[in-house]
Amino acid sequence: MQGIHLASGHLLIEAAIAHDFFADNSHVNLVYYSQRKTILLAAPNDELFKSLHKTSMVMLKQKNSHGDRSVSIQEIMIDNDIEPTDRVLTFQADSTMKIIIIYF
Repeated sequence: MQGIHLASGHLLIEAAIAHDFFADNSHVNLVYYSQRKTILLAAPNDELFKSLHKTSMVMLKQKNSHGDRSVSIQEIMIDNDIEPTDRVLTFQADSTMKIIIIYF
């Protein structure tokens, strides 16, 4: 797997990306902006991110032995009528700010 995929209502994040941005954290801060149709993800210890956005802390689960990780976004998809088709997602990984922006 490369990049970030949507599969069965979950964001699947490639191991290298997950490690660079979230290390060994078991949670991430997440916010969805319906106007821009984007999800922003940041590590749970990013106080600036939390102060700038109305975030939710969600579980970041280990997906497989390769180190890929997953985040459930089923509720966001239902509430915002996001197309549920499994697919590769366009994203921007800002390594300076340690934020991942995912576009739907």
